[in-house]
Amino acid sequence: MRPPGSLARSALAVVIAALVLAGAPGTGAAVPPAPPNPSDDELDAGRGGVQGAAREVGVLASRVAAAGAELDAAQAELARTFESATRALQDRDAARVVAAAAQAVAESRRAKADAAGAEVRNAQQELDEFAAASYRQGSVIGSISGFLGSDDPEDLLARAELLDAVGGVQLDALEDLRRARVGMANQDSAARAALDEARDRQRAAEQAKVAADTAYAAAVAADAVAERRSAELLARKADLERQLDVAQRTLAGLEGRRATYQDWQVARREAEAARRAAEAVANAARPPEPATEPPAAPRPPAAAGPLRPGGVVAPTTGRITSTFGPRWGSIHYGLDIANRIGTPVVSVMDGRVISAGSASGFGLWVRVLHGDGTITVYGHVDRYLVSVGERVTGGEQIATIGNRGESTGPHLHFEVLRNGSRKIDPLVWLRGKGVSI
Repeated sequence: MRPPGSLARSALAVVIAALVLAGAPGTGAAVPPAPPNPSDDELDAGRGGVQGAAREVGVLASRVAAAGAELDAAQAELARTFESATRALQDRDAARVVAAAAQAVAESRRAKADAAGAEVRNAQQELDEFAAASYRQGSVIGSISGFLGSDDPEDLLARAELLDAVGGVQLDALEDLRRARVGMANQDSAARAALDEARDRQRAAEQAKVAADTAYAAAVAADAVAERRSAELLARKADLERQLDVAQRTLAGLEGRRATYQDWQVARREAEAARRAAEAVANAARPPEPATEPPAAPRPPAAAGPLRPGGVVAPTTGRITSTFGPRWGSIHYGLDIANRIGTPVVSVMDGRVISAGSASGFGLWVRVLHGDGTITVYGHVDRYLVSVGERVTGGEQIATIGNRGESTGPHLHFEVLRNGSRKIDPLVWLRGKGVSI
């Protein structure tokens, strides 16, 4: 079978031969004019443009990769500082509770110590008054009234012993109160020491909370800068790829015109040979040997341009309503795309379904494990159309958009987990794969 280029030249040769024969003396017909033939300088310039654009795309691709790594690091720091700020908040609140409890204990024990001191002072005063009355009456202890009304000396001695016993009891009670007061004072001192320690911990927790909040705010700002930088580089890369595509198409056009001109030359030579053969037939009145010329070798195909990212598609269609980053006092780890319930959801790459069904927060979800270890998550779906273990291809429908779980409206929540564990920005990941969304 003859190559396509040879067939095209043969057809062109037939046309030219017919015109050449028709243009024999007396006919006045003309050979068709030569097609445009771009110069070697034009072809060299076209090839140079493609090579230059390809180099720029390659350089920018490296910068995009570096920016992506910086963005990954910024997002990891964002998650780390958010967790630290959350722990610092919990520690501060716990320290406040402990300090408040310690203060309540200290106040209670101080009140008890004060009450014990008051009881000791009252008992001391009563004992002093009792002893003073005894002294004024000339008794060892007690009042002279205690001896009045005694019937005989034995009764008088009994009353004296009783008064002495009463005085001893008062002294013992006073000593007990003093010991209780000392115990209360010790407890009060310990409670105040515990209160001071709790307040020190509260101050440390307050300072740690301020430091954690500052670090988190810095991480949020760094993440925004890194995301903006990555987006700018991706946009620039897409623009350069468009320029490369234009340069490749321009070069292909120039090479096509050069090929057409070369085909025209070959066909013209073949037609001229055919004309001479026809003249020989007419002159010799016998069938001449056909004058043939080996067909020209087919041109090698033009070199293909640099491969563009492929094998990845958008998970669905719709309007982006929320992206990766801080939201409502927490971190939103996905990309939200809003659309009507029932809108198709597809797997972004080839892979294997590892989850399909109920999921906390999502209502229903589908998760797909891909060949490079990446896991993609599709949440809040209305229906899932695959089962665990099933193989899916990129672009194959796996679910429909829904409004299940903790959702604010019909949308798809899409996540990307690098190496199956670390959550990264899905929008940057998609655009880095050449997906326009």
